[in-house]
Amino acid sequence: MNGNIIILVMAEEKWEEADFLRKQIESRGYKAQFLDIGLILEPEGPCDITRGEIIAASGRDPKEVAKITDRGKRMPIMVAGGIIKVGQLHSEGNLQGIISIGGTTGTQMGAEIMRSLPYGVPKFGVSSTVSLLGFASRAFGTGDITMMNSVVDFTGLKGVMMRNALARAAGAICGMVDAAAKVPIVLPGKDEKPLVAITQIGLCEQCAASVRKELEAKGYQVAAFSASGTCDRAMEKITERDKLFGAVIDLSPGGVAEQLFDFGMQSGPTRLEAAGKVGIPQVIALCKVNIGSPTSRNYRKHPEYYERKKFEYDAARTFIRLSEDELILVADTMADKLNKSSAPVKVVVPLGGWSAIDKRGTDFYDEELDRVFVNEFKKQLRPDIEVREVDADLDTPEFAQAVIKALEDIMIT
Repeated sequence: MNGNIIILVMAEEKWEEADFLRKQIESRGYKAQFLDIGLILEPEGPCDITRGEIIAASGRDPKEVAKITDRGKRMPIMVAGGIIKVGQLHSEGNLQGIISIGGTTGTQMGAEIMRSLPYGVPKFGVSSTVSLLGFASRAFGTGDITMMNSVVDFTGLKGVMMRNALARAAGAICGMVDAAAKVPIVLPGKDEKPLVAITQIGLCEQCAASVRKELEAKGYQVAAFSASGTCDRAMEKITERDKLFGAVIDLSPGGVAEQLFDFGMQSGPTRLEAAGKVGIPQVIALCKVNIGSPTSRNYRKHPEYYERKKFEYDAARTFIRLSEDELILVADTMADKLNKSSAPVKVVVPLGGWSAIDKRGTDFYDEELDRVFVNEFKKQLRPDIEVREVDADLDTPEFAQAVIKALEDIMIT
């Protein structure tokens, strides 16, 4: 056998389809095991990892759980137990890939369980409802999950369309497990330069590209994350859970402001905290810290946003300048997060514009407002956190050089 693939299934509803999927996986030389995440009814067939085992893993009393007839109240119990169980299987070397099948409920539970596994573990979902508006983003979350929209519903195996969809899903997860084994994530050795995480966004692409290319030329490996609110949130998760990175260059921590003001690119309440928590050095720049991307909901609540200086970036995003009071709040919040770091931190501040859209000489540039942030930020930061000011716009190769120098200096200390 080439490896073990776990099938997450509500066996009370979709055991027959899961059994077909298992046979398809086994026909490709892999072992497959059912993990039952069913809720109320008895499973339609035998399962390798039973519902009782999952409930026990959750820490709940099976007798008490048996009294719960509300599906919604049982779901978190099964998810909690499922997360513990797949974590055990993975740590023991008995999980090389995982696949879930289901409708709305099965997809929600399966995706949450799969998201708990480290980055790089093959994760695949077959769902008949993943195309529902807004549902896919909740299913993926910060996980590296591949999702397939089955289109047809799970109603047995008489229909050739369902068999075809499940056969393709089996081929996909087996291919992913095979590929993962051929190109595993191997971290640099102790005597090698570390893997560096970097946040970037189109607003600082020129700077980010310069940083990436020069770091790679110097022997570093680089993992780049879009600071769009989801990928930078994923970077925080991977930093804390998987501990893959030896340093972080956070070019665009603007998700902190997005979170504070409930804007469209918010990156979660723990943004800018993971590196400090696990004790790896970080270099912080300020791309998008002085602007925000409010949604129509924000404009309804704050009509004064209509009067702000704006930049229409694309069809999905119109950026506004943050006010003086907002910048002070962002500065205080970022400083508080960085002050808790258990590892060295350096901040690199451009004296010019902080992104591609507010460079010196543009209508969006506002040196006076930017200084409000910088002055407050420096006042609130710990004395040992160095702030380097660079006479350049942020989105330039010149500023990129200052970022690289800060990283190299911080890695020596």
